Amino acid sequence: MNGAATKLIDLTGKSILVTGGGGGLAADMGALFVDLGARVLLADIAEDAAMAIAGRIGAGAKGIGCDISDERSVEKLARFVSAEFGAIDALINNAAHADIAADLDLLATDTAVWDRTMQVNLRGTMLVSRAILPLMINNGGGAVVTVVSRQGIAPPLSGMRVAYGTSKAALVMLARHIAVTYGKRGIRSNAVAPGTIETERMLATLSQERLAQSRANVLTPYLGAPEDISNCIAFLVSDAGRYITGQVIQVDGGVLTGLHE
Repeated sequence: MNGAATKLIDLTGKSILVTGGGGGLAADMGALFVDLGARVLLADIAEDAAMAIAGRIGAGAKGIGCDISDERSVEKLARFVSAEFGAIDALINNAAHADIAADLDLLATDTAVWDRTMQVNLRGTMLVSRAILPLMINNGGGAVVTVVSRQGIAPPLSGMRVAYGTSKAALVMLARHIAVTYGKRGIRSNAVAPGTIETERMLATLSQERLAQSRANVLTPYLGAPEDISNCIAFLVSDAGRYITGQVIQVDGGVLTGLHE
């Protein structure tokens, strides 16, 4: 379903854990990974949503509940992964919290908004990575892909979403720390920074004016689709991406390449 670009990517026999598996980009990721031969576990705080997506994908996918900001919940997830798969070949750190209405500039953002964003995005991703990495290392290695954001590389000109952007910037360092520290033990770690992606949620929330502005800012004739992110991640966790680690790959239509006057 994702075109000829994925035909050279083979995930046969691989087990992949995707956090934030209850919606957004995860549905497309899970479907693609299964199409390419992997077994997929979708973990989300909304267990029903993760299980529903796994059900739509069909055989090869399972859903499970997990609050990544809660250490005991993450430990339970790791035990399930160990019992179900024995080991995991790839971890996709995709879960994130964003409070669009209340995450403003530094002076206007409430401390509670900042704390919750960091608790999920940064601390939660750290907890999952810390719990899953030993399973990978004991199995001879694996790949970690952390989904960050364009806003973790360059803040929007509006100055909004200071907590979200800062959390994503910190995740870039976490991804690189994993690459540097555990590379010789068989672990590859990269970050993928999506730009504006035409998900159902985005199309439902953004105004036509904002969509038009986003289309004008990219260097391509179109905005990105979920499969653009999924294809990139599938490549990174496959053997085709075996020599790529410690990188931040911007999948953003080149929006940060030029100045928007």
